[in-house]
Amino acid sequence: MSERKAPAPPYGRLPDFLAQELVLLTRISDLTKEIEVQSRQREIRLEDLPERRQVYIDRLKKCRRAAARAAEELPQEQKARAEAILAGNFAGPPRGKEESGLVQTAEKCRAVLRAALAADSEARKKIRAECGRLRARIRAARE
Repeated sequence: MSERKAPAPPYGRLPDFLAQELVLLTRISDLTKEIEVQSRQREIRLEDLPERRQVYIDRLKKCRRAAARAAEELPQEQKARAEAILAGNFAGPPRGKEESGLVQTAEKCRAVLRAALAADSEARKKIRAECGRLRARIRAARE
């Protein structure tokens, strides 16, 4: 007796890659929030937070490249739809449960990314201001 293989899902491994992207973005966002909290302290101590975040950023880039390769392998119509979902340019109602899940996960990814970027922007502002303050103190001490 031969075993029947289950048909491949319409979008292949793309749902797995998007789910992994969401996990990585969440970790990046969490570390960015920690950096932002530290930037509000009187004495900023970032320790290894930026390096830890960079590890996840590098993993995210690798995951996105794998997702793009997975989209390339799809039939033309699905490929175009998958690329639009990945790029955030998807228009129209999703076709089927799997595509709906992809769209929802991609939207969650973009929301987490927006939150991380906002926290990062705030942290950078505060860190730059603290650097400026410390430079001014050093200049004043030299005079």
